[in-house]
Amino acid sequence: MDPVRIHYVTVGKPRKDNVVLILHGTGGTSKQFLNDHFAGVLFKPGGLLDSSKYFIVIPDGIGHGESSKPSDGWGRKFPHYDYDDMVEL
Repeated sequence: MDPVRIHYVTVGKPRKDNVVLILHGTGGTSKQFLNDHFAGVLFKPGGLLDSSKYFIVIPDGIGHGESSKPSDGWGRKFPHYDYDDMVEL
């Protein structure tokens, strides 16, 4: 699936064994996890995913957010993809 672009955001600092991957649903983007209702509760000090303890990675799935999508100008030439492709990317 070259040249597909996968956009992601991170919260916290990477250390050995502290990475948490958060995936959005098929209609969402990484931005939905950065609001006060989510990040302000989970990523705060003492929260379940305290960003001082965990390195949080939130990618935009193919076709969503700032990752590659047909509306980037590829239109019908955008490669067909499935969940296996999303996992591989």
